[in-house]
Amino acid sequence: MQYDAIPEEMREKSITLMQNETNRLIRLVNENLDYEKIRTNQIKLNQQRFDAVDALQNIQEQLQKKAAESGDALVIDAPEKVPIYADYDRFVQVMFNIIQNAIQFTTDGQITITAKEGFHETILTVSDTGIGMTDEQLKNIWERYYKADPSRKNTKYGESGLGLAIVHQLVQLHKGTIEVQSQPDQGTTFTLTFPDEMIEEEQ
Repeated sequence: MQYDAIPEEMREKSITLMQNETNRLIRLVNENLDYEKIRTNQIKLNQQRFDAVDALQNIQEQLQKKAAESGDALVIDAPEKVPIYADYDRFVQVMFNIIQNAIQFTTDGQITITAKEGFHETILTVSDTGIGMTDEQLKNIWERYYKADPSRKNTKYGESGLGLAIVHQLVQLHKGTIEVQSQPDQGTTFTLTFPDEMIEEEQ
């Protein structure tokens, strides 16, 4: 562009490509910085009580277009309100990442998000009808930069491989739990728990 080497009719497309690539590089750098801060306990959680369903509906709205592009239905199965004690921004980051991941590996299927109150905890699940994973792949999904199979290295299946590593660290910072069950060609289910405030204070 500096030397007028790009035809006028290609300039807009070229600018868009450069913007997308710049944004991708920014995301990669930020994810690495975020992971290191979380791993070394350099972040402070601002935990409070809020409605998990309201937060999930906001995420659903943001990801609805992405789900539709894959032919997926994005469904929330929960009571009208479900209280949760967590850092709001980090909770959204965790759930957004898992739901987006489910969309990436599901085509013409359904992603179901549930939320309910447990015994001194809030329980959430994200279930998809996507490509699933083998037992061997499941063993490594929390590892930094791990890709469950070579096909997941393209942009459709994510970029840095830090997403689930960050999710795992953030849930642990909340003193919660995260588990995953999956079968090839059957789908995957993530189950998360966030302890209530009084449990958190006792710990």
